[in-house]
Amino acid sequence: MLTRRRFLYHGCAASAATMSGSSVLLQLAGARRAAAQPAGDYRALVCILLAGGNDSFNMLVPDDNESYAGYAALRTDLALPRDSLLPLPGTDALGRRYGLHPGMPGLQQLFERGEAAFINNVGTLLAPVDFEAIGGGSWPLPLGLFSHADQIEQWQTAVSDARIAEGWGGRLADLFPESNNANGIAMNISLSGNNVFQGGASIAPYAVTTDDAGAVSLAGYNDGTPGGDFTRAVVDQLLAAPQDAILRRAYRDSLAGAIEAQQFFSAALADAPPLATPFAGDPFSLALRQIARIVAIRETLGASRQTFFITVGGWDHHDDVLENQAEMLPMIDSGLAAFRDALAELGMLDRVTTFTTSDFGRTLTSNGKGSDHGWGGHHVVMGGAVNGGGFYGEYPDIYPDNPLDVGRGIFVPTLSVDEYFAELALWFGVAPGDLATVLPNIGAFYSPSSGAAPVGFIA
Repeated sequence: MLTRRRFLYHGCAASAATMSGSSVLLQLAGARRAAAQPAGDYRALVCILLAGGNDSFNMLVPDDNESYAGYAALRTDLALPRDSLLPLPGTDALGRRYGLHPGMPGLQQLFERGEAAFINNVGTLLAPVDFEAIGGGSWPLPLGLFSHADQIEQWQTAVSDARIAEGWGGRLADLFPESNNANGIAMNISLSGNNVFQGGASIAPYAVTTDDAGAVSLAGYNDGTPGGDFTRAVVDQLLAAPQDAILRRAYRDSLAGAIEAQQFFSAALADAPPLATPFAGDPFSLALRQIARIVAIRETLGASRQTFFITVGGWDHHDDVLENQAEMLPMIDSGLAAFRDALAELGMLDRVTTFTTSDFGRTLTSNGKGSDHGWGGHHVVMGGAVNGGGFYGEYPDIYPDNPLDVGRGIFVPTLSVDEYFAELALWFGVAPGDLATVLPNIGAFYSPSSGAAPVGFIA
C-alpha cells in the first residue's frame, strides 16, 4: 500500500543534490500538512443529481388496482403499461403496492434484498403542508418555484427562501475539520467539477476525473515530454523563488499544495488494487467506479468522512419522455447495481449511503409527448445502512380534486428536503444539536431533540 511516508520518500529521493520539482513541493507544502488520520470509523455520502427534473412518477408507479387506474387516467399517453412494471414486494403505510420502471431490474433486486428504499413526494418547502393556508394563499412558497436555476440550487443548499452560495454538503464538511484537507485532499470530492452542494464557508470540493490518474494535473507538468520537462522546470523555478510579497507567497504555496495533492492522489489511486467488479462504460458508471476506487484508498488519504457528487444531466423531458427514460433509467440502474457490488467487494457496503436528488418532479398530465415542471417527486436511497425494502414519505393519491394537486398533476410535497437530508446528516455523524447548522430550516419540520428519526429510512 502506498503510504504518505513512502510517497514523501520517493519524492525526496528523486533528486538529492538539486532543488527538484518534487523536493520544492514537499518543502513548501509538507510543513503545513497533517499526518493521515485513522479512517476506521469511515462514512461517505454519494449525492446523485438528476439535473433537469426526473419524471419520477414513471420511475415508481402505483400498482394496486385503484391507484394505477388514477395514474393511468391522469398520465394518459405517458402512462407505462401495467404489465411492463417490475413488481416490488410489500406495501406502503396505506397498503398500496408499487411497480418499478421496466428498465431498472437492478434496483428491483436491491429493493428486494433490503439495500434500497424509495423516499416519496419530496420537495422544497418552507413550512409543513397546511391545506387551509394553501387555499387562502397565505402558505409560504419556495423562491423561484418551478425554475430550474432556483430549484436545482435549493436541493443543494437546503435553503428555499434565499439564493446562497453554500451547500448543505459544504456546511456538513465545515463540521468535520479533521477530515478536511487530510493529505491536501478535501473530504468533499466531486466527479462533476465545481458545485453548490459541496461548497462551504471554509471548504471547496476537490474535483477529480474518471480516468486512471483521477486528479487533474497542471497542464504539461507531468506529461514526460520535452515540452513538459521545460514546463516543469519553469514552474519549479517559480515555486523555489523567494517571495517577499504576502499575496505572491500565498499563491505560490497554494499552487505548490495543489500540485503535491494531485501527485499524491494520483499515486494513491495507481497503488490501489484493481476492482474486480465490472462497470459499464457510460460516464455515470465510470464516475461511480471512480468513487469506489477512492473509497478503497480512504486510509491512504486519511479520510474518515467523505462526500461525493455526480451530476447526470438531460432529465428535462418536455418531449419524448418515454423514449428518453427507456435509455437513461437503465444507465442509472446499471451504475447503481455495479456500485453496490463494488462496495460489497471492498467490504464497505454499510459505510457508504447513496441518494438521488433532482430539480423537481414533473406534471402527471401530458403536454403531448412529455411532461412539464412539477414539484414533489420520488427518490432512491441505497446502501447497507438503509432500512431497505420500504417506501417512506407519502406517495400522493392520484384522484380528481386531491388538494395536494395544484393543477396538471403537480403535487405539493409532503416531505421536505430538510427531513430527507437530516436523516442522511445524522447517519453521517452530525450531532443533533448541530443539525440546524447544516439544515437551517429543519426546525420547521423536525425536532432534533426528539430522539426520533426524521424519516426512518436509515436502520
